[in-house]
Amino acid sequence: MKALILAAGLGSRLAPITNDRPKSMVPVNGKPILLKQIENLTSNGVDDITIVTGYKAEVIKEVVSSKYPNIKIIESEDYANTNNMYSAYLAKDLLVNSDFLLMNADVYYDASIITELLNSKYKNAIVTDIGSYNEESMKVIEKNSRIVAISKQISKEDALGNSIDVYKFDSKGGQAFFNKAKEYIEDKKELKLWSEVALNDILDDVEFVACPLKGRWVEIDNHDDLALASNIFKD
Repeated sequence: MKALILAAGLGSRLAPITNDRPKSMVPVNGKPILLKQIENLTSNGVDDITIVTGYKAEVIKEVVSSKYPNIKIIESEDYANTNNMYSAYLAKDLLVNSDFLLMNADVYYDASIITELLNSKYKNAIVTDIGSYNEESMKVIEKNSRIVAISKQISKEDALGNSIDVYKFDSKGGQAFFNKAKEYIEDKKELKLWSEVALNDILDDVEFVACPLKGRWVEIDNHDDLALASNIFKD
């Protein structure tokens, strides 16, 4: 199993903390979000990790390379004009024909979530906080035990719950995802789309299921989120 962490974002709503570091290096109770994600993976035996950086890439390179020299780092030089689908696409050659986990680097969560996701019954899966609803989060719709849509625009009535932006792909699902990303990025020249747009497009062809959340999580976009995470993860 491989893992791809998307960490190119600016994190402007976390300024001034992000004036000298990328969003993924903002600490929760002293531990940067990105390092927590890496620990979540390595503690579950996932050591083949790729990180796509962008804003303040040198900060991530210095810290990660010193602690985890085997982690591969790709720099998105056009991070200011692109979104995370573009970041994911930069890593396609390292992940094609592989099973892998995909995650955004602004989510602080428990390692137990990865433990559950690695269960072999989940081939293509979206970690879902079932029953929760947040306007800013991606939501999913489930029909007949299969996810049929993922979007921020899904209504509360239709939503199974929030995606926590942690995904599992088998080789077939990953190939379909990167093929769809290629259509948007290379053919349509649409560089500012969420990776979930490509994911949503393949749900008719690739069966994704909801992996129930087994642990705590907070997506950290602003100072209120950071304060919430610091409180939830204080123990």
